[in-house]
Amino acid sequence: MRRRAPVPRPVRVAGLLKETLATILLTKCADPRLAELTLTAVEMTPDLKQARVYYVVRQGADREQVLAALDKALGFIRGEVAKAHILRTMPEFHFLPDDTLERAARLEALFREIGRQEDRGG
Repeated sequence: MRRRAPVPRPVRVAGLLKETLATILLTKCADPRLAELTLTAVEMTPDLKQARVYYVVRQGADREQVLAALDKALGFIRGEVAKAHILRTMPEFHFLPDDTLERAARLEALFREIGRQEDRGG
């Protein structure tokens, strides 16, 4: 039986932190604007002192209002993460927009355009 390679600690912590943050945003934050936010990934630095939290804002939601709500709730979110006792020290959170879906849509459009040009013989 083959052993799997161990998953690095920052990856394990990132997964746990993503789950914890999503639960906090959905169930504990009173601001309804935060329901328009979807977390897509969390990346931890090797020393676990910084967390990059990637998110997307649902279509039709006011991006600026959602970001204002997130900024306002950051202290509360940090407190709730601390209560969850995931880490000995609290990481510094950096919330960053995840543009993966937008990039994928742009690439898809480019591929379609290239396909149309090839179909026309150009």
